Amino acid sequence: MYSTTYALSDNTSVPKVLAAFKFLLSAGVKKILKKIKDYQPDYIISTHFLAPMVLPKNLPAPLDTVITDYHAHRIWLTPNVRNFFVATEEIKNDLEKFGVKSIVSGIPIHPKFFRHKEKDELKKQFGIDNDLPVVLLMPIKKGNITAKDAVTAIFSCNKDVNLVAVTGKNNDATFKALEKIKNSGQKNFIILKNANNIDEWMRVADVVVSKAGGLTISECIYLQKPMVIINPIPGQEDYNADYIEKNNFGFKANSNDELAKNIQKILYEKTGTTKKYCTSNACEIILNEVFKTDS
Repeated sequence: MYSTTYALSDNTSVPKVLAAFKFLLSAGVKKILKKIKDYQPDYIISTHFLAPMVLPKNLPAPLDTVITDYHAHRIWLTPNVRNFFVATEEIKNDLEKFGVKSIVSGIPIHPKFFRHKEKDELKKQFGIDNDLPVVLLMPIKKGNITAKDAVTAIFSCNKDVNLVAVTGKNNDATFKALEKIKNSGQKNFIILKNANNIDEWMRVADVVVSKAGGLTISECIYLQKPMVIINPIPGQEDYNADYIEKNNFGFKANSNDELAKNIQKILYEKTGTTKKYCTSNACEIILNEVFKTDS
């Protein structure tokens, strides 16, 4: 249902139609406007389509929007936005067909990803004392591929790997299920509930298994980490996953067996490991443009 709704609403008339019903969110809009008035910003940057849609045109500061996926759904294209910042040249060209100008910036990632850190030192810090490849499994709570089945499949097909699974701090059931696997005698298996230093775990990884969020993809591309995408949300994450495959940054996996085999392809056949592309510092590009176009 979500996939169908996403596809049907991907046209330029939708923002105008939804804007007509913004009175339904009037209480929330009043609170936002009060915060804007109290804070008195010089610029406003939105990373969600809803804010530009419901905010009035006569804001006290110019409003810019960062589209945070690798597809520009038309719901983002509200007329009161001064600048649209997009992830790729392809999106920019796509928006031009609808008469919408945009600036290619990439998707902003945390500054810590730009700091140099030695992989070998991080491995020692994490207690990884072997030369086996590292597979990082990022949080997966719902979908066809469960964390438990994914771990079982990965170890069944790739016995000589280090596997690090981050379950998420609000996912106790998954954490306990993976603990049972570890306690059964599975070696080279690290389970984390949460990781505030996720950039460091990504740096030591040879392959990252994750959902297809725009931010995670951008982080992996910057660190040049091949991905295997699982359980994409129908709609925007399908487009994100297609972007990964099309640009040879990794693969999609629709089953546990496919997941394990794709990891093997990356680790031992060296496919899905393009190193030619590296994102720029999107934050710097966006801020430079925001200040430059002040009006």
